[in-house]
Amino acid sequence: MASPASSGQEGALPRLLMIGLAAMVAIGLAAPLLVLALPFPIAIALGGLGAFLVGVALALRLRTGAFVALGLVALFGFIGVAAEAALWLRLGGGVEARLASVAEASAAPEATRLVFPEATARADLAGEARSRIPRSAGPPVELSAFAVPLVPQGWDRAQPVAAFLVCAETRAATPCAATFPARLTEAFRATPRPEAAQAALALHGLTAVAEPAFLAMTDEIAAERARAGWMALAWPVLAWLAWAAGLAVYRMISLPRRRPARI
Repeated sequence: MASPASSGQEGALPRLLMIGLAAMVAIGLAAPLLVLALPFPIAIALGGLGAFLVGVALALRLRTGAFVALGLVALFGFIGVAAEAALWLRLGGGVEARLASVAEASAAPEATRLVFPEATARADLAGEARSRIPRSAGPPVELSAFAVPLVPQGWDRAQPVAAFLVCAETRAATPCAATFPARLTEAFRATPRPEAAQAALALHGLTAVAEPAFLAMTDEIAAERARAGWMALAWPVLAWLAWAAGLAVYRMISLPRRRPARI
């Protein structure tokens, strides 16, 4: 027969798990609000500290150290939600600039979304830069970054390139640059790929303006924003699952073993 102490521990576990889940969801909901209201570093500092203190407060209130561990997990969970929420907000908002030509892209560095008369993506003038990311186990991850000159109508090779359409992916048979449309009328700011741009300039004998714009297609940005949104929703659940699994294992190990009944 199980001891009263072990029965109490087993009965308390579901309650602790539900309280932990509620705390993680609340922290996850607070993260986007802080990112929206405060500069990102301040939001991370205040929110991360607040998430940890929530765990400490629950530990003191419920007299169990399990919530100190929850506070530590919640700190990292908050950072994950805040980072994805900041990316989601940045990709969905920002400043829009309407240009007379894509050649003016470098003149609007503060703009997130650029709208311009029809421009041509010169896939025949693409450049590629390859890199490797080492891993703790297994072979390194091989990446390829591509840059395709995005030029206005009537452009010729004697003119400098003001904008590049860029993408990056793990090494694949079909380069992501091959999926670029031939013509565009709008694009979003993207992660700069200067090595790929320099490769395109050197390979094809081109020149570029001092600070060219690095752009991505709107469909690609929409997909990235959707991914960031889903990850922001998933972070609290993933953090809670990690804590819940650790708590369940700890309870299983720490429960007193039943002694065989004497005959």
